[in-house]
Amino acid sequence: MTRFYFDGQGFDAKSDETVLDTLIREGQQVNYSCKKGSCKTCLVKHVDGALSTGSQRGLTLSLKRDHYLCACQCKPTSGLKLKSVLAQNLFTSAQIHSKQYLSDSVVKLRLKSSEKINHCPGQYINVRRFDGLTRSYAITNDPLDGFIELHIKRKYNGQFSDWLFNHASVGESLLLQGPWGNCCYSTTYVDDDISLIASGTGLGLVYGIALDALKSGHQGQINLYHGGRTSDDLYLHSSMLQLMLAHRNFTYHGCITRSQSKEALSMSRVQLGDPFDIAMMYFPVQVKPDSKSRHRVYLCGEPDFVLKGQTSVFLNGVALNRIHVLSFDYKDLRSMSRT
Repeated sequence: MTRFYFDGQGFDAKSDETVLDTLIREGQQVNYSCKKGSCKTCLVKHVDGALSTGSQRGLTLSLKRDHYLCACQCKPTSGLKLKSVLAQNLFTSAQIHSKQYLSDSVVKLRLKSSEKINHCPGQYINVRRFDGLTRSYAITNDPLDGFIELHIKRKYNGQFSDWLFNHASVGESLLLQGPWGNCCYSTTYVDDDISLIASGTGLGLVYGIALDALKSGHQGQINLYHGGRTSDDLYLHSSMLQLMLAHRNFTYHGCITRSQSKEALSMSRVQLGDPFDIAMMYFPVQVKPDSKSRHRVYLCGEPDFVLKGQTSVFLNGVALNRIHVLSFDYKDLRSMSRT
């Protein structure tokens, strides 16, 4: 057992535990979500003692200089002293400016921050409510209109998403932290052929990336593939079709994996099949060394979807440095572990 101190209280960590694991086992009320060091929800501050390797992995230089670390990445050392973080040190206040239901399970929120937050579609932000509960959500818009836009899917047993979907009202106060991540468009990609592949509310993020690219005068082809189980999951279908009409170099593909009626499959631009297989069939990767067309892929959605996509597009010839990912890692909401 290794003894460390958090907010002045001593805790004994088992050999395979992180600081976060120990605090959870001891019944401490601590914020966390992904447990992978991605969401930054479990940030704590280093006071004294040696830090294990990797404790500050993935943090910005400013957070490292200010002695922050992720509790989920920190293996306790003997005598290590940590303290909890005051919200006002890392969070910015905001309010829900508008709320629009996009489907029976997806809501769009527009948040107005008290301070300007520079962000881009392809990043994510931590949202904290009045009781300290915190979750990470992907940003779907650029900062030009002064708002932060999020697409939230209501999850079964999802305490935060259910509150945002059913109970949070316009004017509700929140705290924001971030943004984090860099799954964004760059004007240096202007001549690249881009495939945007998403599942669920990952669509909001790749839609934002597509808009960012088109506003920037993108010259290459942009193909967006949205995967869902049924046509009901394609919650921005009409908007995608309108974007196709407005831009000749943008093409949308709705992909459903569950067989439906002929009426559902007769919807324009909807196909039955895996979005990765459809993407590689419709727009195969250009691998000729003398080809001026360069292929770039963005993957956004649930962790299993993103991991499968990385494998699929890499095996189809896309270089790893041209695969951009944002995985929606979140706290396991199952009442029983998967066996």
